[in-house]
Amino acid sequence: MAKENRLEKIVNTINEYGYITVTDLSRLLNVSEMTIRRDLALLDEEKRIHRTYGGAAPRQDNGVEREGELSDRQFHPKNDSIQVDMVDVLIATSVNPYFDKLLLDRVGKKNIPVIAESLPMPNQRTLVSVDNYQAGLDLGRATGNIMLKQNFNNVQVLDLSFQLPNTQIRSQGFINGLNEIYPSNELVLSINAQSRSATAYQITFDALSVHRNINLIFAINDATASGAIRACQDLQIDSANMVVVTFGLEGDTMKNALYEKSYCKVGLAMFPEIVAQACIDAAIGAFMGNQLPEQYITPHVVLTPETLPDYYTRIDNGWQLNWESVHKNLSLPPRLESGPCFKEVNVPIKIGLIIPFSEHEWYQELTHNLVEYANQCDANLHIIDAEQNVQDEVEMRRMAIARKAASLVEPGNVILIDGGPMAVYLAEELRGKRDITVITNSMDVINTLNPSPGIILISTGGAIRYSSQMLVGPTAESALKELRADLLFLMVGGISLDFGLSHTNISDVTIKQAMIRSAREVILLADHTVFSTESIIQVAPLSIVDVLVTDDALPSSTRLNLTKMGIRIVLV
Repeated sequence: MAKENRLEKIVNTINEYGYITVTDLSRLLNVSEMTIRRDLALLDEEKRIHRTYGGAAPRQDNGVEREGELSDRQFHPKNDSIQVDMVDVLIATSVNPYFDKLLLDRVGKKNIPVIAESLPMPNQRTLVSVDNYQAGLDLGRATGNIMLKQNFNNVQVLDLSFQLPNTQIRSQGFINGLNEIYPSNELVLSINAQSRSATAYQITFDALSVHRNINLIFAINDATASGAIRACQDLQIDSANMVVVTFGLEGDTMKNALYEKSYCKVGLAMFPEIVAQACIDAAIGAFMGNQLPEQYITPHVVLTPETLPDYYTRIDNGWQLNWESVHKNLSLPPRLESGPCFKEVNVPIKIGLIIPFSEHEWYQELTHNLVEYANQCDANLHIIDAEQNVQDEVEMRRMAIARKAASLVEPGNVILIDGGPMAVYLAEELRGKRDITVITNSMDVINTLNPSPGIILISTGGAIRYSSQMLVGPTAESALKELRADLLFLMVGGISLDFGLSHTNISDVTIKQAMIRSAREVILLADHTVFSTESIIQVAPLSIVDVLVTDDALPSSTRLNLTKMGIRIVLV
């Protein structure tokens, strides 16, 4: 598919579905995720779509809205691809351990202070968070009292949880608080709703269809609560017989639900306005080198339809926090009583923000308020797409692997280059070499090295696979029988100790096997993401590998096992 046609297809697909991930677009259009990310960056720059965390959504001015979204008020960063090493301080939420490892490894090398939001992170300067257990406990007690006043004889609970420690603690606190009022309550189901409204809807719909005695749904955030309410509505459950409890009251959606006195009869407010203020305060303090508390504990309040107006005022376009009530009734973190930031700081500074769920109202509201408070302090806030930056980090590691691999090539060498993610990077590094011969089945490598005066370039011939731009089939394999190479630079889709080297496509596998037979020494190029995965078809056992060039994110235990097998490991 031509690039222009692909771009048009991407725009149409996004407008049709409202939101779609990079992975789904890659599968739909049969191109790499790297290509999709580049396409999305271009389309976002042209203002045809909006890039989001892990995917893309329609622009609001396209007139396309996504059904079931929590809010039509979205924050869209001007630049979501700024590198983490370009910021002075990083505010981040820990959700994906893999993302954390790569990004924090990078910020650690750059000595960039980290302010953790919601969840602890390695090497953080401080954590900004509510006391999740106490908040859950308070909410459980309040819920029990409300159900007692409304004459619920027994309580049957559906817990829409999530796998993270803070959300698990919320659920535990809530159940313990509820037990104080209803000791005989029954936890019917506790299910990970993946912090997604659509998932919560389906789980709730199925759970209520099977367990008709459930009369209390605890949701660990507004996204899951809104999904649960939609399921109750679709099942036409009488709101007098059901209580949906939300932990957050993050934006307008669940405040409206609480105000309407229907399914949502109580909720816990976490105040993104205050959390944002604490995050900026902590970020500036970290930049200045000030001693920070171990944790900025932000306040929480249990609210009902009757008490909601005590803290929030309804305005034309939503709800506005009543700061007078906040200062009168709540205990704020250090320094926030006197102002939103350190006035004596030498600004501007660049504060990076990594958000894991850009569609959640919590992060929409948090981001909106972070921008506001950062502006008050003359600081610059930059939104960082975690998935994009991790991909950038992986690509940089692949470039480094290719650079190291190229250094192993000496004048007079005949080398085989397999097709794969690092093949082009390797070819680019080889362009300055002299007196070498390159045999390859990769059209990308051929295009990169042609012309290179010091290199004899030999194509294997064969049928071209469009998706991988590789030459495969009997013609290519037959040509390799007549050739011998000093070195083979091999790339595969999966590596494991048990299954060895593996790949996804049979025609790619047979050409790789032919290359292995034609080479005196096999050098495997593989970043850490390829390990501990097994593709469909085995290429060869690990014993055929002489040298592995990889990055330092590969666990030391894996490296040790490979060394025991006689493989020489070269780290970058």
